[in-house]
Amino acid sequence: MRINFNFLPRDNSQSSFKAKNSVTKDADWVCRTVNTNFPAISTTWLNSNLNPSKKMHFITRIGENIQNARNKNYSELMPFNFLKNMLNQIQQNNAGNCYEKATIAELILKINSVNNCNRINLISDNGKRNLNHCVLLVNFDKQHYYPSLQKAVIIDPWSGNSGYADIIFKKYATMYNNFFKLKPNENIQFVPRNILYLGEQDINYFKENYPKLVFKSSDNHKLFKSG
Repeated sequence: MRINFNFLPRDNSQSSFKAKNSVTKDADWVCRTVNTNFPAISTTWLNSNLNPSKKMHFITRIGENIQNARNKNYSELMPFNFLKNMLNQIQQNNAGNCYEKATIAELILKINSVNNCNRINLISDNGKRNLNHCVLLVNFDKQHYYPSLQKAVIIDPWSGNSGYADIIFKKYATMYNNFFKLKPNENIQFVPRNILYLGEQDINYFKENYPKLVFKSSDNHKLFKSG
């Protein structure tokens, strides 16, 4: 089976969410930047959109590439080595799932001096069910570690979606429910993952070696103000 590795699991519709403002425009930019600079085949997306019985060998091979890359990466507790290794391996293997894409999104925000962000794992049924999905959450509620869904932005390069969390979660329950398999009235909650702490020298390394991840607009973009 021949695969174009520029093929990305994304939503190409021009959804307006709430009126597009500087926050959602910046979040969209992060999604595009991840997928443009690190195109990758996702086994989780393939399993949700292809007939596994016909594509199992291909899906298994891609899954092995992703797992092998994860096993070779340094621990998240060593963020610089971990991120450096991850970027190299995604470029070499052209394979990565939501976890890899959300991690690159966090790196992009850190490079651009945005620190009020966490990768999160999605769960439901009060934590009894793991939805097996990782995204980046940007928290605009300085008073609460767990913000209301109207004060948080989700960046999900895996699906190509970004926007306020309440809107994105509704899309997961409708457009993407073949993947999440949410029951009627089943709510999505989240659990924060480790924050990737980077020093000034680390950030300068990624800026110099991955200049396309640096935001260069002179416009007033709210998401990219230091938070």
